[in-house]
Amino acid sequence: MVPGHRLEAVIGSGGSSVVWSGRDATGRAVAIKVPHARLDPVALEQASTERHVLMAVEHDHLVGLRDVVPLTDGRIALVFDLVSGASLSSIVGRRGHLRPGEVVTVLTPLCHAVTALHSAGGVHADISAGNVMISERGVPQLLDLGAAQVIATASGAVYGTAGFIAPEVRRGGLPDARSDVFALGALAWFCSTGNGAPDTDQRLDPEIVSSHVGHELATVVAACIDPDPARRPDAAALARLFYDATRADPIEVVVGGDDAAALTHRLRVQAADDPPTAVATPSRWRRILRRSRAWSPGAAVEAVGVDSRSGAAAPVIEREPSSGATSQPSRAVPLTLALGAVVVFAGAAAVWAVSAGSTASSSAPTVTATSSAIRLAAPTTAPSVDVRIDRQAPATSGRALVAALSTTRAEALTRQNRAGLAQVHRTQSPSWVADEKLIDTLSAQHVRWESLRPSVESARLIETVGTHAVVRAKVRWAPYEVVTSDGARQQRSADPGRTLDFSLVWLPQGWRLESLSDPKLSASRAR
Repeated sequence: MVPGHRLEAVIGSGGSSVVWSGRDATGRAVAIKVPHARLDPVALEQASTERHVLMAVEHDHLVGLRDVVPLTDGRIALVFDLVSGASLSSIVGRRGHLRPGEVVTVLTPLCHAVTALHSAGGVHADISAGNVMISERGVPQLLDLGAAQVIATASGAVYGTAGFIAPEVRRGGLPDARSDVFALGALAWFCSTGNGAPDTDQRLDPEIVSSHVGHELATVVAACIDPDPARRPDAAALARLFYDATRADPIEVVVGGDDAAALTHRLRVQAADDPPTAVATPSRWRRILRRSRAWSPGAAVEAVGVDSRSGAAAPVIEREPSSGATSQPSRAVPLTLALGAVVVFAGAAAVWAVSAGSTASSSAPTVTATSSAIRLAAPTTAPSVDVRIDRQAPATSGRALVAALSTTRAEALTRQNRAGLAQVHRTQSPSWVADEKLIDTLSAQHVRWESLRPSVESARLIETVGTHAVVRAKVRWAPYEVVTSDGARQQRSADPGRTLDFSLVWLPQGWRLESLSDPKLSASRAR
């Protein structure tokens, strides 16, 4: 029994612990990990103290520790968010190794998650391939926060997993931020080779490192696994190094029956007999021309993709993965429809949708929000720098970037300020044209919007090429009001949004939206 929680089924067990699926007091699905070993009173008190640090850390790529519950027999239960997908160890095991661009896609966000953990005063202590879950959408998440310390403290074992343990920890030292960085480098080594980093106290020759992980990643990995902790970069610097090493590519995920719930590297579910199915394919950047009457009333507007060879126009990326499907270029998503129809807008890394409506007559335009709100991991302080001028923002701060663009757009639409659109879109881009016409429509109908408040539910980098980036995101809109010229108000309900791909371009003034596409729409049209 775990006080305050209902245990439902054992979903994994191993030599050190057992994991249950269950529900907390609010009914939320959770994973409950119960180590076999018991803690003495001092260790139990230490675990209780550390939990406050670990539970305070919120990051998109870190599976949250929700509670540490003392049990009556001296053990404790660690309560995590319940997540599903494929462990990185199983993906690499099936494929042999990942491409350098895929390694960047895995490591860059994980480095940022670890940065958040270190900034809060925490240490993971067991970053390894089994503790990284890749969702079916290709999003990496770091698992087992806090579990290594509890298990090692109780059992007296060395912290971590063989192949990912820093030399100083193997010699009996306590894990710290620098040993976490070693583990991140070892993780990149594993992704590139299928094996953990060499157990050596000697600095490896650069040519040896390059022969294993490739020239693109050799310098970065060598810095991480340097036997001298003082020579390793911190996690924040490491994120930048990985991001700059080579172009990020989507992760090709192969999901098998033993990956129904990725909880810990020590706990594996019995493998199913069904063969693994490829659920995602690498995207290609290609130039496409799509005409859609939905871009503006009665007119056709071209949405242009980017060709990786020419670097022209805006990127078009792979659609949302589906079993057995092949990669197809995404079609442009309608931004505005004819008067009286739904008005839809999608922003960088999130879906924006708003529809304008008047209470005066049934013939007035109707506004329906179809944006996906970005739910930011609530920062304790506002960012000191505009995320739109951060060159690495699509990879490192996708949610914040989409939130900034979404909020700026909401302000421009509320004020019907055409000049303000330049802070959101590339001038004369398809998305800019759509919002210009949207403002024209609102003005002509003598209606305005109030209380437009977007929030971002999810955002992840799909691909980058040169000055272009594509972020797949979902943005929601809170309830807002449509106000007519006579002062009448009509409440519009909140909209949960939908997932869209946002093509962004880096300009001298920062990131701006170029166009957007709906992965699911393109998939259905392809069929």
